[in-house]
Amino acid sequence: MAAALAMALAGIVGKAVACSPSAAPSAQQVAVGTWWDRTAPPRGGKVPQSRHYTIRSDLPAAQTKEYADHLDTMYDEYFRRLVKQAGLRQRSPEYPNVFMFASQQDYLDTLRTNFGINGTGSGGMFFIGPRGAGLAFWVEKLPKQRVAHVIQHEGFHQFANAFFGNDLPPWLNEGLAEFFGESVVEGKSVVIGQASPEVVTQVRTAVEKDRYLPFMDLLQMDSARWNGNVQSGNARLQYMQSWSMVHFLVYGENGKYEPYFSTMLKLLNAGTKPFDAWKKAFSLDTETEVLQFESRWKDYARAAKPGAYVAARNRLEFLAEGLREVWSKGARPKDLEELKAAMRAEKFQFTCTSHGYVTKLDSADDANFTIPDDEVNVKQPSIEFVTAKPSKNAKAKKLEEEHPTPPMLRTRNLQPNDVGVGWTRSTVDPAQFSYEVHVN
Repeated sequence: MAAALAMALAGIVGKAVACSPSAAPSAQQVAVGTWWDRTAPPRGGKVPQSRHYTIRSDLPAAQTKEYADHLDTMYDEYFRRLVKQAGLRQRSPEYPNVFMFASQQDYLDTLRTNFGINGTGSGGMFFIGPRGAGLAFWVEKLPKQRVAHVIQHEGFHQFANAFFGNDLPPWLNEGLAEFFGESVVEGKSVVIGQASPEVVTQVRTAVEKDRYLPFMDLLQMDSARWNGNVQSGNARLQYMQSWSMVHFLVYGENGKYEPYFSTMLKLLNAGTKPFDAWKKAFSLDTETEVLQFESRWKDYARAAKPGAYVAARNRLEFLAEGLREVWSKGARPKDLEELKAAMRAEKFQFTCTSHGYVTKLDSADDANFTIPDDEVNVKQPSIEFVTAKPSKNAKAKKLEEEHPTPPMLRTRNLQPNDVGVGWTRSTVDPAQFSYEVHVN
């Protein structure tokens, strides 16, 4: 879908609350004039650039730079894995434009007015059309890690277009985009190969109940059928299984298939038809051989474990949303068990819609209050409450007494780094708080 409209995050909602911080309209949102006019460079000036991208943004300068640095870091990761390791050659010019929007409405209006693109239901996309091309995304009320997933997923489509054009089959295009989308960026480092517990569980269940998509079907699915499933709401499994297949080809049987996977990418890069590239790279000439290979993937999917690191970040987001909900209603949990009880009293759920499928986290499930273990962590990771130190400033102290800040959440024994949730009080309404998941 790189040359089409690679749809991204459709939205996030939680039961009785928005799943992201409430915020008053920013100065950029209420400014006069269109977004395009407001983000135009000064007369005679140039559009700002990062190391790899040309950027238009109405976000605050520091936030724009933060996302630009994130995109540059991911670009380097795409380049390292696809160009240096797989030896791909660039076939066509890149489209390095990035459009960062503070508000969803400006995103929708600008895509429609300036590019003739309907962005309804998306949180970001890489698009190519007769009136321009680029990566566009909005951040209004979205947790930062959700925005990160969008730009990592869509950033891959943007990068891959210069190397494959329309020659990537949908399963591989979306599988690789999710492979990179699930990564975690910490500074200049990219923690690759991560997977959320929900995706791992869904694929395992599909395999165990014999509801997975047969290899021959998924490998030969064209864009029209793929997009038809997306539009009808039946795309959940094809995204998840495509990610799982890519993960298997990179890591399965101690990386046994990675060289063949690179060969397949080279063949596609050279213009070989997708199914022919698959058969030639993996020497699968008969249906029996394909079924045997499929069986090895199924064994891998049954035994797969989620990445504890990305799971921890997702769990902290879920807990932060739940804590903010019960806190706003007067509950004051002092530890994880009290928070669990308060969230269950509210029947709290957290629902995310992303790339064709919906993931729901429910407070009734004990697993959502723990971090899954994996081979990376020597000790079982845990989640704990941390009370902020009281301020010595009289005004801040009085404000804290009237509207106490929720306790911070953080992990222990998590590799490669512990992560935590920090709270920021709204400058408009002191009783409202936003949060951010960060590295400790």
